[in-house]
Amino acid sequence: MRRDYNLSKDFPIHITRWVPLTVLEPFHWHNAFEVGYCFEGKGQFYFEEKRYEVRAGDVFVVSHMEKHRAQSDAAMPSTFYFVKFDGSLMRGTENELLTPFIMKSKHFVNRIAGDAQIAPQIGHLMHEIWKEMQEQNRAYKSMVRGLLIQVCTLLFRYFSKEMSTAEWSRSLQAYNKLQPALRLIHERFSEDIRLEHIAECLALSPSRSYHLFKETIGEGFKEYLTKIRIQESKKRLRDPNASITEVYLSCGFQSQSAFYRAFKLVEGMTPKEYSHYIIMS
Repeated sequence: MRRDYNLSKDFPIHITRWVPLTVLEPFHWHNAFEVGYCFEGKGQFYFEEKRYEVRAGDVFVVSHMEKHRAQSDAAMPSTFYFVKFDGSLMRGTENELLTPFIMKSKHFVNRIAGDAQIAPQIGHLMHEIWKEMQEQNRAYKSMVRGLLIQVCTLLFRYFSKEMSTAEWSRSLQAYNKLQPALRLIHERFSEDIRLEHIAECLALSPSRSYHLFKETIGEGFKEYLTKIRIQESKKRLRDPNASITEVYLSCGFQSQSAFYRAFKLVEGMTPKEYSHYIIMS
């Protein structure tokens, strides 16, 4: 099932019912926040080097640009509700509600077990979001946003018990500070963006800008920019009429060789192999 969705600028949220394959697929990521609820079956979920067993009732939090993949049990395939949304939907609420989605600590546990008190509450809210998005009755956007805020509030209350107030505060302040640079990259990824442009945007030195990226996103500016470009190229590669040259030039790569090297490094396959994979899936 296709996982790469373009979020609407007017209402940047998408929900899907997802059944992972029983074979292990390549890692993928999104430049948005995600929360998933497994309502039946079992399997495994991987977040980079972390691995979790999946059982019905479990909740999973996926942070911005975090590599992840899931695999269903062959005998009892897992089925999820997955909500992907942009942080702009939280405007007007308490900023801290996004904190669980921006934690980059290796010690952060992405899974909330189904026997936790909030897990069935989140599952119910996710089901209501699904219904509202399917039916689209009058004022459904307001209803969906309200349900999402409840989900994020429950997640914040749960995870805030696991980490110190100082650590939450540092992560949130750093993420908010980085926002202008992230917007610049997302809007102008096809251009020749350099660390000096990021530093000017943030009113920081190039060295401090680099470290802010590393501390907040978990990788440097160049690595992040490359991942955004690769993510956009994957969307364009889904068009059977698009040529490789059109794709890499429109995504900010200066040559086909540079595009192939970056794509292979990030995705573990070449652009042509990815195109074939998309056709077969």
